[in-house]
Amino acid sequence: MSTIAPHLEIRFRGRVIEHLGIDMYQSPVAAIAELVSNSWDADSRKVDVTLPPKIGPGAEIVISDNGEGMTLAQCQGRYLNVGYDRRKDRGDDRTPKGRPMMGRKGIGKFAGFGIARFVTVETVSKETGERTTFRLDATQLIEDSDSYAESQPLTVDVLNYEEADDSRTTQHGTTITLSELSLKMTPNAAQFRTSMARRFLLMERADEFQVNVNEESISESEDVEKIEFSFPSDYADGQLPEGVAVEDGWGVETLPSGSKVRWKFVFYKEPIGEEELTGISVFSHHKLAQRPFLFNLSGGFGGQQGTSYLSGRVEADFLDEQKRDLISTERQRVNWEMDASQPLLEWGQTRVKSLLRIWQGLRSKAKVDAMRKRMTPFSVRLGNLERPERKIVEKALTSIARISSLNDDQFGDLAEAMLSAWEGGRLKGLIDDLSEADTMDAEVLVKILAESRVMSALHAAEHVKSQLNLITGLEERIKKHELENEVRDYIAQNPWLVSPRWETFRVERSVKALVDEVAKEAYGEYWNARMDLVLSSGNQLLVVEFMRPGLKVDWDHLNRYERYVYKLQHATLAKYSEFRTVSGLLVADKIEKATDVLAKIDDMRPRDMDATDWAGLLGRAKKQWEDYFDILFSRAPEDSRMQSLAHASVSDAS
Repeated sequence: MSTIAPHLEIRFRGRVIEHLGIDMYQSPVAAIAELVSNSWDADSRKVDVTLPPKIGPGAEIVISDNGEGMTLAQCQGRYLNVGYDRRKDRGDDRTPKGRPMMGRKGIGKFAGFGIARFVTVETVSKETGERTTFRLDATQLIEDSDSYAESQPLTVDVLNYEEADDSRTTQHGTTITLSELSLKMTPNAAQFRTSMARRFLLMERADEFQVNVNEESISESEDVEKIEFSFPSDYADGQLPEGVAVEDGWGVETLPSGSKVRWKFVFYKEPIGEEELTGISVFSHHKLAQRPFLFNLSGGFGGQQGTSYLSGRVEADFLDEQKRDLISTERQRVNWEMDASQPLLEWGQTRVKSLLRIWQGLRSKAKVDAMRKRMTPFSVRLGNLERPERKIVEKALTSIARISSLNDDQFGDLAEAMLSAWEGGRLKGLIDDLSEADTMDAEVLVKILAESRVMSALHAAEHVKSQLNLITGLEERIKKHELENEVRDYIAQNPWLVSPRWETFRVERSVKALVDEVAKEAYGEYWNARMDLVLSSGNQLLVVEFMRPGLKVDWDHLNRYERYVYKLQHATLAKYSEFRTVSGLLVADKIEKATDVLAKIDDMRPRDMDATDWAGLLGRAKKQWEDYFDILFSRAPEDSRMQSLAHASVSDAS
């Protein structure tokens, strides 16, 4: 028998939905991950996520589980109770099946509003067999927020209600349908599965919890063929830290605070290049608590170049078991300033620095072994050299083999070029110096040589001086407050003058329409139809936003900019398969020196978003190019032409 339920209602200010749903969960993966977490807490054994074949009118995303479901009273008392604390209500942080609960704040249910206008809930109670269907409208909740107070709750549309029926209890579960989607791009199902898997550590419990996306199970592939070293398994004899036990390839140890952690770190053969994979992710109760990071480490430690090869996971359930919540609402980061999280932060810093040093040694040995094998094609040519000369060249090649950032092809090209240079009587002093290097100080020099096929030190120094001269030219343009478009065009023609790592970047025009669309959506009334400078190199995309002369970056600017880059990252990766990373740089005359503004910039940098003033940007660029020059000068300090370059002003170098 079907009847109409008396009514359901929700009591809160509409602004709450805007903050807890729309503002926090604008990524489909983030939004749906929250709903999957609710299914876990409802003791569901299976969750099916159905993505639409194409975004457009009528497109829907459906999340269906076979959990315990809800009665009508529970819909009112639990689901429509903003901030409902299931742990407190049940007096336990475990589900009836004994699972550690993922939910804590009682607001993840509103995550769907981040990507959809309507959230329709159909639920059948395992306890009574009641079937209840109701719908929430984000527009109504937000726009009507000023028309009712807490004493005047908003009525929720009940589409259907069927009273208790024991025969229906076997159909228990909940289905949530998201409609009138705000997504611009159709989600890629394969990428969606991978991203979902990286948010959960559930594969070990696949027998009791399975998540499918478009009828295929999410996977936790580690790309085994791409991994070079895995720890703790690859610790050599005597390297395993004290107190670490190895269980099924995972390290298990107890922190000084008494809390237990499990961890596994891997190093890939090549730089990873994926934001979701580069760095260490922290999970609590099988769910992501901290997006990949390096435990807030800064520079100045051995093997630092290995950070782009490093990926790992840490299980720290204790983070979600504290009286005070340590995990941000959208479960992207941990509050590392709290006493309860400090032991894990310090442990992570120690473990990462230690493994980077070990990786550096292993990588160097592997390079040397590979070098010796690759020496075979050069054996005849080396044999033609006098013994002292052969010794010098072999030592130089060994020094190059220690540089972990060179791949095998680059090493082979460089070895060939160095042998040819020696045989031709060129750069003998330079190669001799390189053969005597027993540290990594030669790395920058060798990178220059690898890229330039062993250019002469003098020619390279002249090149560096010309770069410095162009930076001075840019400084003059800034001082004269030239128009934003002219400054942008100047950098577009010479992107490397701001940073040597931009040397290979070029203007990218293929994404212009998407950039304009995202900027207009993100900035709203602040959008002035300008086009940012968009550069690309390989699979990397860099968007540089120039603020108008005289403006100072403040908190509001950063919020709009963060939202812009965040939206652009997801839109670009969804539409353009050739780009795997999207970075943003905001440049202005001045940065507000308020503590919260500077802290926010520091927080954005690990997520490929940076903001700086012209003085800071150009100052860093000058320092990098000057360091290059100093290295080159040290290779030929007695050369009169090199001395002349060293004493010349930047303007004279042109």
